[in-house]
Amino acid sequence: MRPEARTNMLLYALLLAVLPNLCPVLALSTPELLKKAQYYLEQDQPDSAQLFFARALQQAQQKKQHQLQLTAGMGLATSYFYQDDYDRCRDQLEACANWAEEQSDLPRLLEIWLSQGHLNMIEGNWPEAKGILLKLEKKADPSRHQTTLAAACNYLAKLYSAQNQLDKANFYLKKGKTLAQQLPDKTLEIDFLTQLATNYKNQDGALLQAQTYLEELIQLRKKTQDKHNLIADYQELAELLQQKGDYPEAQEQRLKALTLAVSIRDSLQQMELLHSLGLAYRQQNQLQSSNAYLNRALNLALVKNNSFKAAEIQRCLGENQAKVGKRAEAQQWYQKARQGFFSIGNDLEMGRTLVLFQQTDSSRKALTYFNKELQSKINNGEILGEVETRLDMARIQIDLRDATGALRSLQPCVVLAQTAGSREQLLAVWDNLARAHALQGNFKAAYTFSKRHQHLKDSIFNLEQTRTISEMNARFDNAALRDSLQQAEIARNRAELRQKNLLNYLLGGTLLAGALIAFLLFQNYRSSVEKRVQAERMAALEKQREADQLRSMINGEEQERKRIAQELHDGLGTLLATVKLQFNAVQNERPDIDTVKSYQKADNLLDEACTEVRKISYNLLPAILQQYGLEYALQDLCEGINRSGRLEVSFIPYGLDYTFDDQTAVSVYRIVQELVKNTLRHAEASELIVQLSVEDEVLNIVVEDDGQGFDPAEKLKKPGIGLQSIQSRLALLGGKMEVESSPQAGSTFTIDIPLVVGQK
Repeated sequence: MRPEARTNMLLYALLLAVLPNLCPVLALSTPELLKKAQYYLEQDQPDSAQLFFARALQQAQQKKQHQLQLTAGMGLATSYFYQDDYDRCRDQLEACANWAEEQSDLPRLLEIWLSQGHLNMIEGNWPEAKGILLKLEKKADPSRHQTTLAAACNYLAKLYSAQNQLDKANFYLKKGKTLAQQLPDKTLEIDFLTQLATNYKNQDGALLQAQTYLEELIQLRKKTQDKHNLIADYQELAELLQQKGDYPEAQEQRLKALTLAVSIRDSLQQMELLHSLGLAYRQQNQLQSSNAYLNRALNLALVKNNSFKAAEIQRCLGENQAKVGKRAEAQQWYQKARQGFFSIGNDLEMGRTLVLFQQTDSSRKALTYFNKELQSKINNGEILGEVETRLDMARIQIDLRDATGALRSLQPCVVLAQTAGSREQLLAVWDNLARAHALQGNFKAAYTFSKRHQHLKDSIFNLEQTRTISEMNARFDNAALRDSLQQAEIARNRAELRQKNLLNYLLGGTLLAGALIAFLLFQNYRSSVEKRVQAERMAALEKQREADQLRSMINGEEQERKRIAQELHDGLGTLLATVKLQFNAVQNERPDIDTVKSYQKADNLLDEACTEVRKISYNLLPAILQQYGLEYALQDLCEGINRSGRLEVSFIPYGLDYTFDDQTAVSVYRIVQELVKNTLRHAEASELIVQLSVEDEVLNIVVEDDGQGFDPAEKLKKPGIGLQSIQSRLALLGGKMEVESSPQAGSTFTIDIPLVVGQK
């Protein structure tokens, strides 16, 4: 504990010793003090809560109320946290952790670790926060500490997301979601689903996963009656569907959101949704529907005195009128929008509106506003925004026949667009450079830039068309050759036909004899086929019988593992736990017994025995496999080896979003477990890679180490018990294994297991 914190605690103790005589309300019992402290904390009065928690802590320590002491200490740490007094919060949490360990209070200890991890995250100590949270994950029991473990997964996911490690972040989000589903409070589950949807939405090629999590989130919002957030989720799903090109479904989600906003009389949400619907219908060129929704949105904006939104909608209505050729009506809407933006001093939107007038004076004024925007983009280092603004300026300058100004605006755009990797912007730059040089009379340069524009356009838009035309040309060039060949073929066929007519008479005589011989041969062939089919049936039955025997043997082995694990856990584990309690009772009765070496040694051996029983029970029957599935179980297996320090294991899963049946999941887990175990025992390796992927309905497993290697032919000729077990399980699953290895060159085991179609 820091010296200044110790001094502050001493002052508080002295103050609280005097206060009961001055303030009778503080002479309450410890539970009553805690109740009042919690009340002030809930009322957002942490300074008052701190006073009562400190008094409760002092009183609990004096009366040796250990549980209440821990409760008061954790509450005091929380009050420090709410006052942003992180130093005293850290010291208090450290003291609470020591008390919890002394009392063997694992649930409270996990909660304290969670608070310490959160505190380190806020202060930016990410490595320390991660270490504490991973320690919590290792120690917590998923069946008993769901709330604390789920919260830890949430923090770990945020840490990995901040470090742009989305695969690890998504792993903890999925694990946390599974835990949170078991909790009555759905706040954490909603948070997990929201983060998963956001992560997958920002990940290339993962829109379908994002949609799945968003739809799951919407169903949960419906159950919790959270209508305001449900509206936002509908809008988010609509944007995602529109991004996928599913416009009708996107509109349906927006209409659901609008109906909900109307039902709760949320006029602000109604206005935004009506505006979004108007823009979406305009994208689909349904201008009548677009105008209807935009007018409704405009009425709400005017009622709410939202000048910016009203001006934005008026500009949209003008653009709709311009699309159908009604220039006068469009100009009226633009004028209203301009006045609205002017009234709130929004220069950028005024410039964008002025361009739409398509008048010289308006365009010149718009350039002034775009110049301001350009300086802002340059100062902020927004490359794409700078190129877009320069292109807007160049288009206006070309319309004003200011070729010099347009070329000045476009001068840095080629390098910027190439740096940003934007081919679409580069295409627009080439086009406007060609137009500007042509306007200036420099037709040679205009032709050069026009060729570059056309070449890039062809590479972007017409690659497939060019390939198709080439194929058609090739077919056309060969048409004449095919015609001449066809004529020669016809003449040859006629000659062959005359010869065949002569032969037909000769063949007719032998036809009957041939038919008789064929009948006899057919009878003989039929008999041989029946014998072969019968033999194949017998072989198939024998193979099925062997498979059934193998399945029964493996199932029996798993059942025996389960029985032994249960007996170890319920029998020997319970007995050892009871002995441990008796040891603790002896220690309570004889505090000085800790100094006896034989007692200390016996206590340590007992702890080791408890740990070993749990480890053996877990290896025999990993409950994590049944609770969280194959991917998480294998991840836990590899991380356990990493924590032991014996070997560095990298686990790489890809596409394991399958619902494996129990037999397949257990068999795959045992296969990988056996290969990893063999590496630990025999390979003398420093690194191991375990990779699982699913593609084309086949599960591929690759286990690769950098160990001393071996001779595969000799090893497989006389396999040990482990390899025999692997081969038996693969035979049952219809899988196959290839082994690549040589002395001092490591080993690679590659396994392919076919999966049931439609299992995904």
